[in-house]
Amino acid sequence: MIQVYRRNWLRLKDKYDNKARIIFQSEFRKLALTIPFDSMEEDNYQVFTEFYINREGIFDAYLKVYSEIGGIHGMRVGKEINKQIKKKDFTVDAFLAEFQRRLSLWLIQNGGQRITSVRSNYISYVNEIIAKGIEDGKTIRQIASGMTKVINNRNFYRWQALRIARTETTTASNYAATVSSKVSGVLMDKVWISSQDSRTRRTPKSKFDHATMNQVRVALEEPFNVNGELIMYAGAPFTPQGTPTSAQNIINCRCSIAQVVRRDSNGNIMRT
Repeated sequence: MIQVYRRNWLRLKDKYDNKARIIFQSEFRKLALTIPFDSMEEDNYQVFTEFYINREGIFDAYLKVYSEIGGIHGMRVGKEINKQIKKKDFTVDAFLAEFQRRLSLWLIQNGGQRITSVRSNYISYVNEIIAKGIEDGKTIRQIASGMTKVINNRNFYRWQALRIARTETTTASNYAATVSSKVSGVLMDKVWISSQDSRTRRTPKSKFDHATMNQVRVALEEPFNVNGELIMYAGAPFTPQGTPTSAQNIINCRCSIAQVVRRDSNGNIMRT
């Protein structure tokens, strides 16, 4: 069962990553195209990029990715929960309503540092393109006339968008899975599922060993203990104490959290 789950998850993860990459790349492109390059000068182009590549635009990109990926994965998890209880207690409408109700506030509370970092890196990327043009002896007008072509190139910020997507799809999927569990009407446990391949982080190379976390099971409301750091699910931005989760523990993590119906000693389903 675990092997099947892992295989299906890794297949889905690749699809989620690519879908999120496309969304991020499209939204980043839209932001860059709002910059009036014709109006800038050599001594103020950083002001333009800082103003037009705004935090709200990056937040909207995150919201689209989390809504799309989280929504898809949360519904998948809900269907699996229904199979476990052999009923239709989980409904798509109930999940989507609760997920969308929570999502914006969750991103505001949990995505701030990531969004700030992504925005800063993206501004630097656009500034470097302009600075390179100046260094090559081009005038601002020459640079401005070519920026639309550069931004519309299919490889514009492509690998960077994919790098961001790889982390965010793990977080979005596992967060959505917890929401699915909470609207299922039954008590749930959660099981950490590691990818268990050469890319899975292990000690001593990594401080956080995800290989040994494989199949660790805890109650839905309890955190996992990953080498001393408490985390509610793989990719969670913050610990239960409110401190940022270590980057080494979550960046590019490919682990999934399976949702398992909790049963009593007689095998009966435990309901909320």
